[in-house]
Amino acid sequence: MQGEGFWAGRPALFVRLVGCNLWSGYEDTRADDAARTGADCPLWCDTNFTKQDSTTYETPAAVVQAMRTLAPALDFCVLTGGEPLLQADGALIAALQDAGFTVAMETNGTVALADALEEGAWPDWITCSPKLPEGQLSLEHFDELKLVVPDYVPADYAAFAERARVHPVADEARPLLWLQPEDGPRLQDAQEQAVALALAHPAWRVSTQTHKVLNVA
Repeated sequence: MQGEGFWAGRPALFVRLVGCNLWSGYEDTRADDAARTGADCPLWCDTNFTKQDSTTYETPAAVVQAMRTLAPALDFCVLTGGEPLLQADGALIAALQDAGFTVAMETNGTVALADALEEGAWPDWITCSPKLPEGQLSLEHFDELKLVVPDYVPADYAAFAERARVHPVADEARPLLWLQPEDGPRLQDAQEQAVALALAHPAWRVSTQTHKVLNVA
């Protein structure tokens, strides 16, 4: 179940790609990677994207076949990581789209679409959750922007937010801008800060991790 953002509540197949350019995925490198990259996410990221947590597929067709075996009726998938643009390519996205999937991608914004993918083989939907200052972000555009509070706040991403593709909502063209409280020991404070930030910046909305509320992996 997609638990966050615009598509929250929609059944989805998640394709988690190995590797990230901000954190190795191993506990003993958290502090070193945070110092190396300048990102806060290595200190609290709870995602498993290392090779021993993964399954190897030789071709895009093999990925599609595995997905169809798992959930033959679903038509929505999410490419995630780690940082999916380190591995995803046009062949994979084209194979997924040809198989009838709407392809969403979750990225940290450090890799440009034009550097990773062939023109015309881009995802249908892009969620960006930046972990570096906006001046270090290369992503050309996105459909929704998600800031993990308290480490990332609207005032620091005002210029980057202008890259959002707007969508019609209640007869208005609106960007989809989210404030996501960080899960973990700081959750209560993060929730309070997210609400306060949304009140101060009304274009932004608070996002909750509904898959965790529903106890869905």
